[in-house]
Amino acid sequence: MGAASSRYRYLHGVPKPGRNLIWGLGALLAGALIAGIAALFAFSSHGGSAVAPTQVQANASQSLPAPPQGAVVLGGEVGARAVALAVSGKSLTASVLSPTSGDPESGLKVSFRTGGESLAAMPCGAGCYRATAARAPRQVDIVLPDGRAFFRIPATTRPGTAVVTRAARVFRGLRSLVYVESLRSGPSGGLLTTWRMAAPDRLSYQIRNGAAALVIGSQRWDQTRPGAKWVRSESTRLNVPGPTWGDGVANARVLGSSTLHGRPVWLVSFTTPSVPAWFTAWIEKGSYRTLQLRMTAASHFMFHRYTRFNAPLKIVPPR
Repeated sequence: MGAASSRYRYLHGVPKPGRNLIWGLGALLAGALIAGIAALFAFSSHGGSAVAPTQVQANASQSLPAPPQGAVVLGGEVGARAVALAVSGKSLTASVLSPTSGDPESGLKVSFRTGGESLAAMPCGAGCYRATAARAPRQVDIVLPDGRAFFRIPATTRPGTAVVTRAARVFRGLRSLVYVESLRSGPSGGLLTTWRMAAPDRLSYQIRNGAAALVIGSQRWDQTRPGAKWVRSESTRLNVPGPTWGDGVANARVLGSSTLHGRPVWLVSFTTPSVPAWFTAWIEKGSYRTLQLRMTAASHFMFHRYTRFNAPLKIVPPR
């Protein structure tokens, strides 16, 4: 199994549909595929927190090299390409994924711009490009032949593994959860989906102006469009809610503190190398609830806004 295929199965639990992943995703959400999703990353790339993933390893020869231990790693976009920047002192590493195959993309002309300094990047493995700056940068552009991605680097960070671990434990302890997800495969378009989860095994989603489904235990119901007939089928029993990012987190760093709608939060970045995917999370201090989450992966640019925690929630079979 190749790297792109492994990564897509990790995210979806289904065969890769081709270049336009959003259209493939829409078909997936409308179809009877929750059982396959649950066996792998469940709803992670299009709803995320259904179950933790069974990790599927990519072909080692096509895997992105791991970022330096302790580096700050941030995800970004250049057109339909997913890119990431790892900063460790003066060392800068760019990771680039192909927008067509999702594999690491080598052979590109890549440079970094840090203030007035322009640095030509040298290959450091599959999809990997590296350079050394004159001083530790506070802002960096990754420049590709067809665009650039801008990153702002905090002056100081601290280890964030304990924060992410506790946030994952809080996810698993919730009685119910509602969130809104935006998902794109490129600079524009995409899907807007509302997800509702009730422990231990009830879930529903509704795509705006599109498909809907719900799962209760070992049964699921699908609706291809608003007003269409609901179709019943068998489902793998889910375990919800759970952390959107699953397990196997690396390079977790607390980037700083802020407020979100008046609530104090930590801003935390981390990666899941086996996908690969890069995350930024807004985690509330005190409760350790994740209030917002951004994920960058191959042709998957996702943003979650978590709106209701532990509220009374009924998910019942459709009439």
